[in-house]
Amino acid sequence: MINLDNSFFFDKEGFDFNNHTQFLKNLDKTKEISDQLLKEYNNGGNEVIESFTKKYQSKIRKLKYEIDIKNKKKVVIGLGGSSSGAKALSFYIDGEIIFFDNLDYEYFINFFKKKNFKDYVYFVISKSGDTFETLAILNILIKEYKDNNLCNYLFESMVIITENNDSILNKFAIKNKIKCIEHNPNIGGRFSILSETGILPFLDLDLKVEEGSEKYIALLNEDNDQSPTRNVAILVTLIKEMKLSIYCNLIYNYRLKHFSYWFHQLHAESLGKQNLGMTPITSICPKDHHSMMQLYLDGPNNKMFNIFSPQDENYIDHFIDEGFTNIEHLTPLELLKKQFNSVIEVYKEKKIPHRVIKISDHRNPLNLIELFSYFILETILLGKVMGINPYDQPSVQLIKNKILKG
Repeated sequence: MINLDNSFFFDKEGFDFNNHTQFLKNLDKTKEISDQLLKEYNNGGNEVIESFTKKYQSKIRKLKYEIDIKNKKKVVIGLGGSSSGAKALSFYIDGEIIFFDNLDYEYFINFFKKKNFKDYVYFVISKSGDTFETLAILNILIKEYKDNNLCNYLFESMVIITENNDSILNKFAIKNKIKCIEHNPNIGGRFSILSETGILPFLDLDLKVEEGSEKYIALLNEDNDQSPTRNVAILVTLIKEMKLSIYCNLIYNYRLKHFSYWFHQLHAESLGKQNLGMTPITSICPKDHHSMMQLYLDGPNNKMFNIFSPQDENYIDHFIDEGFTNIEHLTPLELLKKQFNSVIEVYKEKKIPHRVIKISDHRNPLNLIELFSYFILETILLGKVMGINPYDQPSVQLIKNKILKG
């Protein structure tokens, strides 16, 4: 279970938004838009939120009987939202999925040196079916299998997830009789982690995704710390009054690293429009206490921080007696938690905008599902309150057009 602590914004020692006129106006507006979003979902008009539900997840789980992934190593081929959510989940649970999510030709060559071509099942994901980089990686993959006379085996052990359209990838799948799962046309890549796109590689884990996601639908029209509605009202107030331009995740559990990178795309691509939006960044702590923290504490006060708690597991019972007197009276976990708590105390003293996100069990994948669910709703709602369409990314097309002309 995750818990969002916004007490800083309502304590007298903090920002004390309890009777803050602008915050209360923003809260009323956010509640109104939350209600509109809920009505949209209830009328069947929002499949992103629909993917949070047991009904949608049951449909995905039925695909388990169509895809043979038992005793196979999994490779996901896809760029951006086609793979970033799955990569975050795999990294969080110490999974062994391999991701081809960039044009790193040296990495591909080293992978193929293993020559264990029959060990893998490949998930090739592109919503449009025409993504340059995904097609480039697939082309290289086919070449390696052809060179080893195993192309038929490759096609038998491949699953393609793309829209049912006239794209290059869809035509390729039909031509080679490759198993093809339709990418939901109404769910964009960065919102697709709870759809077929993100969950298919984990079907063998029998995750009950809805147990981590469904409750956030009901939280939309509530007014408490866990509700995206109240949190968005806080963010809008800060953006308007403090001119915030940076949104930073302070991560005290390294396994959340790729979740935070997933959040980069979610926030930047959804809200970076019309000269608006905050730049999302990640700091891995306590490492960044020794690099970025000076800037955070004494640089421009233009940042909002999410401070994520360290794991609860005590992997090492104690430090041994070596005369390291500044640490040996603590356990390793106590040392990490003291650093986490000390940062929160200093942020309060310096009145730096922050909220604390505590995770009760860092081994439970449903807690990451909760984080995905919460931040998807927060981002959609924040975009709508700001008058931005959170679902498109029009300016990226300018680069694609240049590539096509070349």
